[in-house]
Amino acid sequence: MSQPALARSVPSPLIHREPTTVLLPQGTHAPRAEEPPAGLATLRSFRTLEDLTVAETILAHLEAEQVDAVFGIPGGNIAPLVQALRRHARIRFIIGSHEGGSAFMADGYARATGKLGVCVVTAGPGATNAMTGVASAHLDQVPVLTISGQVSTERFGLGAIQESTDEGGVNTAEMFRHCTASSTSIVDAKSFPRLLERALKTAQALPHGAVHVSVPTNIARQKLARVSVPTAPGAWKGTLPAAPAAELYTAFELLRQAKRPLLYLGSGAREALESQGAEFAALVRRYCIPVATSLRGKGLFSEEDPLSLGVLGIAGSKRAEQYLSEGVDVLMVLGSRLGEWASKSFSSLFQTASTVIQVDATPSVIGQFLQVNLPIVADVGSVVAGLVEFSRTATPGNEAQVRERRQHLNAMNLAHRSAIPVLPEDGPLKPQHVMEELNPHLRRNTDLYVDMGNCTGWATHCLRIAPPARIFYPCGLSSMGWSMGAVIGGKIGRPENTAIALTGDGSFLMNGTELVTAVRYRVGAVYIVLNDNYLGMVNHGEHAQSAGEYPLDDPYFSLGEPDLVKFSESLGARAYEVTRPGQLAELLPQVLQRADEERRPQVLVCRIDHREVPPYGDRFAAVASAPKEG
Repeated sequence: MSQPALARSVPSPLIHREPTTVLLPQGTHAPRAEEPPAGLATLRSFRTLEDLTVAETILAHLEAEQVDAVFGIPGGNIAPLVQALRRHARIRFIIGSHEGGSAFMADGYARATGKLGVCVVTAGPGATNAMTGVASAHLDQVPVLTISGQVSTERFGLGAIQESTDEGGVNTAEMFRHCTASSTSIVDAKSFPRLLERALKTAQALPHGAVHVSVPTNIARQKLARVSVPTAPGAWKGTLPAAPAAELYTAFELLRQAKRPLLYLGSGAREALESQGAEFAALVRRYCIPVATSLRGKGLFSEEDPLSLGVLGIAGSKRAEQYLSEGVDVLMVLGSRLGEWASKSFSSLFQTASTVIQVDATPSVIGQFLQVNLPIVADVGSVVAGLVEFSRTATPGNEAQVRERRQHLNAMNLAHRSAIPVLPEDGPLKPQHVMEELNPHLRRNTDLYVDMGNCTGWATHCLRIAPPARIFYPCGLSSMGWSMGAVIGGKIGRPENTAIALTGDGSFLMNGTELVTAVRYRVGAVYIVLNDNYLGMVNHGEHAQSAGEYPLDDPYFSLGEPDLVKFSESLGARAYEVTRPGQLAELLPQVLQRADEERRPQVLVCRIDHREVPPYGDRFAAVASAPKEG
């Protein structure tokens, strides 16, 4: 994609600041990447295991990483690993109803726990079925290891059942190579430990990603005389160097002196904010720096805080859009590549920023959308820590500007609250009713898994997330049906947390059979289904683009009126139909309680008004627009 030119020739109401080299004043101590940290570094230690099969070696490494659940579907060509899992005392094998759903479970487990997610599938269709879920995790930088089976090496080229080689016609290892960080075919037991360790390092490097290893059945059964395994988790986790002191101080001074600064948090800031959230909040409050987030960064900074502008992007906050449109002199992006979701379909509003600072673990994403004046390739956590350190001794650059900014933000918040339409208490149930009634329950340790579709826009636009509550989206590949599996993996990984999936009826029909997985393994997940009997995002999108040629009631994108309550009950879940405003608020307390007490999935089918237009105006316009010439 060609870079859009910055509109710097347009007069700006702000004073343009050329980026300059800022010298540290005498007596100022800046965090320095080359300085040794206090204390001694923790050394990796290993233990030697003897007489293990290749399959048992995989589980030994997973146990070392404290992985306690593996997701997948059994099959003949993965039988040695499945048999090893049956014998293992501490790692559960969660058998899904479809490999795609199992991959989504591994994704949700990794997001909820911060550990490695693991998916085990057989050769051929098992591997290809899992591919969408694996690619989805990879594009969202989630560490997932997929182990797929393979026919015995002596059968290569014979047309064996599910053979997955060039000779067999479908080379799944090569297919995975194009949608993961690495894909490896094992052809020798002796080299297997080295290749497995390489895959583990790749998955847990920064940025994280998905990896794939294909293991033939005869090799999986072969024994290794000695295997070296870490004694503590995290041995293969990657680290980045801290940001250079001069770059940190320059960024801090630009923010401190700015008239209209903006901090923008992406998902790459999650680990930093989860560990340093209180310090970060104190920093922005001290200098009155407003904070916006990407879709996947939603809730990393409390959306109840007066300095929160909410999501800046597709279906985002009007406050964030207004603040950016009025002009920003210093924009600091922490951990976002500014893709389409995060940039509001590559909106020209971002080009009003006079000076752009972008921090990311991946050098190639810096400047791919905006010209960046100060690129910082470093661990986001080190940047947050450095800014906090500098803020402890430095006062705001201009106290009058800080007071003026605070007054302006307070006025924006007041105007925004007064502009929110009052929802009718009677009449049809609207998706806004569902969000309003869900909001009070997104507190404490609640994890919300939001699917792709109109539900994405409503959640982004209407919900207010405050830590320790968390919200997750599969934005990279925008995979429908993701939440059905992800919420199961997340609840298994963090059983003490409340786990809620928010999905549309189209996504629910794609992977709703995973309810039987939740029932079988006693997973008390809660599913809230926006049921309008349409592929709603497509229906509204076409309607917006066709200038009314196709009415919203046209049956072309309808789902055929399936009874989702009976469907859910047939799979063993408790199900409830919600048809009027206020009913969800009445049901949710008891439903959340039952989910944990009964350890049984609960499904709330909310029959919403299909005519309510989702907040996707810019996205619909971008899809409808003709490509520009030149």
